[in-house]
Amino acid sequence: MSTNKQKDSAPTGSVYFTNSKNTEINELQAELNSMKIDHQKEAMKQIIASMTIGKDVSALFAHVVKCMRTPNVELKKLIYLYIINYAKAKPDITLLAVNSFNTDAMDKTSPLIRALAVRTMGCIRVSEVVSYLFETLKKSLEGIDRYRDIINK
Repeated sequence: MSTNKQKDSAPTGSVYFTNSKNTEINELQAELNSMKIDHQKEAMKQIIASMTIGKDVSALFAHVVKCMRTPNVELKKLIYLYIINYAKAKPDITLLAVNSFNTDAMDKTSPLIRALAVRTMGCIRVSEVVSYLFETLKKSLEGIDRYRDIINK
């Protein structure tokens, strides 16, 4: 009788494996929600590394999109890479990122951020996003003289 009691109270081995993925996702989510850019950048590097080896990190899509408002160019590049990869799997949430892409495409302080935003929107294969690309591209090209000023310096 005591052996049955021990079997009922002991956790099975599968418990440890199922929680490890959730724990990793939760830790990355907490880092993405951090207000520190360094923490967000490290989380994005881990996410991109996981993506590269084939792990599914699409559950973090909404949290990654929230980080798009960062002024940090390196972090933005990582976020854009992630969005390009998972946009087709999450087209509804990708539409939420369009406003941030538009804002970045109109950035008057950095031609690099403007170019990255337009390029990323062009790489996303979601028809609704492509329809927004035309207007964004048109508006961002209105400031083309800024590029000439930079080249002529």
